[in-house]
Amino acid sequence: MRLTCDSVQLARALGAVARAIPARTALPVLGMVLLETTADGLLLSATNLELSIRRRIGASVAAEGAIAVPGRLLADYAGALPPEPLDLDLDRPQQRLRLRSSSFKAEIYGVAADEFPPAPTVDGGACLELRAHRLVEAISDTLAAASTDEARPVLTGIRLEVSGGRLRLVATDGYRLAVREVGVGEDHEADAWAVTVPARTMSEVVRILRGAGDADVAMTISPAGNHVVFRAPDAEIASRVIDGTFPDAGRLVPGKHLTGVTVAATELSHRVQALTPFAHGSANVVRLEATTGSIALAAAANDVGSARTDLDAEVIGPDLAVAFNARFLLDCPALASDGRVELRLHGSMGPIVVVRTIEDGFLYLFMPVRTYPLGSTTLAS
Repeated sequence: MRLTCDSVQLARALGAVARAIPARTALPVLGMVLLETTADGLLLSATNLELSIRRRIGASVAAEGAIAVPGRLLADYAGALPPEPLDLDLDRPQQRLRLRSSSFKAEIYGVAADEFPPAPTVDGGACLELRAHRLVEAISDTLAAASTDEARPVLTGIRLEVSGGRLRLVATDGYRLAVREVGVGEDHEADAWAVTVPARTMSEVVRILRGAGDADVAMTISPAGNHVVFRAPDAEIASRVIDGTFPDAGRLVPGKHLTGVTVAATELSHRVQALTPFAHGSANVVRLEATTGSIALAAAANDVGSARTDLDAEVIGPDLAVAFNARFLLDCPALASDGRVELRLHGSMGPIVVVRTIEDGFLYLFMPVRTYPLGSTTLAS
């Protein structure tokens, strides 16, 4: 291996793939990053056997080759280099990688490339292509509802379902539910498949593809159904899927609501945030009262005090009061937008559903609480 690349591009790619390196491992090779030359550049790979990340950067390749070297060492070193061309040269008999620039030179001991775990094979599996920005938006709309409790592993993932020319992403932690649907075209109307992908994998997909814009991303399921791979022009994220029965989202979403409340998303978020200091002493409970033309939000704690705010809103339906965990509402991705949202209320103890007023296939649902004692209703069974 002999090549020249840009030190900044190398550092960025290493920063991305290094996120797949486990903090602790009994297998030293999992702490490595695999460097491989390609026809037009350098391919970097890291894995913890559950998640694999690969990034490709441009490089002038004089001789082909591959080596696995300590990932964090190389990432830290490359990240400290000034922006300048960097020469990489492999001493194959000694398995040593030499790096040289105009101001630095280094030698890193590595291992043979064939000791590095191979990437999962998904050839022949079901494949779906869509624009990177649409996938990133859909994942971002559902991540907040995924569970972090490993006691129920299936809830720590996001469900991907393809049917009738649409991709649906679903996440729930048992107390809230997020759904986002994306049209994928007539080419996929006959396809139907579903897998549950770890939320951590989906977070890395968002992180890596956020700047990819209109680039096409191919999402492929292995023929055995145990791996999923997301491929973009210069990046690839592969992951094991999660086994287990995911809750039926269709059963969890209620029908017609009693009262609809339409408000400015950011204004609602700001008002609820202002009340949270008063809600901390009462399990984050905020009370919402909807009346014609406005809503009132209030929070109180016996040993702290109370606060209230009134907000203009379009209210359709009977007057209604409901109490909820403020954090559940503030975590709703729709509240981060500049548009308007509709809160669909299903009674004082029925689900609260949040949708954007511009129809985009998004739905966020969470359960209210009793003002006394705190309710413990869950969504998952």
